[in-house]
Amino acid sequence: MIWRASIVLAAIALIFPSGCGASAPTAASPVDAGTTLAKLTYPAEMDAVAMTYAFTTDVAATYRADANLHALDVKHPGLVDAMVAALLLEYRRARDTALPRLWARIGAAYAGRLNAVELRQAVAFFDSPAGHRIVELAIQGIAAAPPPENGAGNTVIYPAEPTREDAMAQATFDATSAGRKLAAMRTEVAAINNDWSTKAAPDQATASAAMSKIIARFGVSASDFSQAAGHR
Repeated sequence: MIWRASIVLAAIALIFPSGCGASAPTAASPVDAGTTLAKLTYPAEMDAVAMTYAFTTDVAATYRADANLHALDVKHPGLVDAMVAALLLEYRRARDTALPRLWARIGAAYAGRLNAVELRQAVAFFDSPAGHRIVELAIQGIAAAPPPENGAGNTVIYPAEPTREDAMAQATFDATSAGRKLAAMRTEVAAINNDWSTKAAPDQATASAAMSKIIARFGVSASDFSQAAGHR
């Protein structure tokens, strides 16, 4: 069930190759520069918004479609929403801890494809005011995306158009060798993000403990579960 969130994240990595949230290094090694570029390409803010979207649409819908959970939610209104919120919190914690590993993997890929000059060009652009504004539009687009009509794989994101000046800055960078190389790497970067996303999750004990707290808070009893199963 939760793996579906990775589809959203991979799609975002393909649609929005730029970002914000890190400062440009000085005299950085290729790996350091690549890692900085990775943070700019996929900042923590974007991951947080993407996960929130995935949980409030796909995951919530999956929970509500479960006959047992639906029956419990009828008897204990708000239970499913509370479970989804608690699980999202645990996933956010796990992913925040795991993000440096994602940035390191993507950074190594960038360092292996771009030379030192190109890495500096890319970091300079993505850390510029235009880059910050463009990624903010991307984040807003994810947050405002409508629920997918036929599954998470059909998510459609409509980012707002950048200003004329920012669009020109983006086009100018895209025409450079650094921009062209990054464009050619989008599928590779999306695959890395997808693979990481399927693994960046809380352990079973942590997730179960979070669910147990919600069940206790709502006063769900063993008999409730038996009755819910009887509704199937």
